[in-house]
Amino acid sequence: MGITEVTVEITNPRDQAQWQSVSLVADTGAVFSVIPKSTLDALGITPYAQETFQRADGSEIQRDLGDIFLRIDGKARTVPAIFGEPNDTPLLGVTAQILGFAVNPVTRKLEPAKMVLL
Repeated sequence: MGITEVTVEITNPRDQAQWQSVSLVADTGAVFSVIPKSTLDALGITPYAQETFQRADGSEIQRDLGDIFLRIDGKARTVPAIFGEPNDTPLLGVTAQILGFAVNPVTRKLEPAKMVLL
């Protein structure tokens, strides 16, 4: 299928004076987005929890979790994000769907999608 890379903007939900653009891999199987810890630190975003996550190979890792204000094509929401370590791939998880976007498997682009209420 291929990799879909997207550029999003993030800021601190408590202080939206400074925004940073971040390139992420859209991962339709990931629940959380993974943002480099260095980017989150620079924006003054602090973790509120540490969680254990399972990797695709079955191993487990612990990572900090915090809230970011994420913007894609003018739509923005406060969402949780994992503080990514240097070897972690920066990812856009299900957050894209929360904002009303989905990965088009043919064009490999993030496109507007209908939001479903179930």
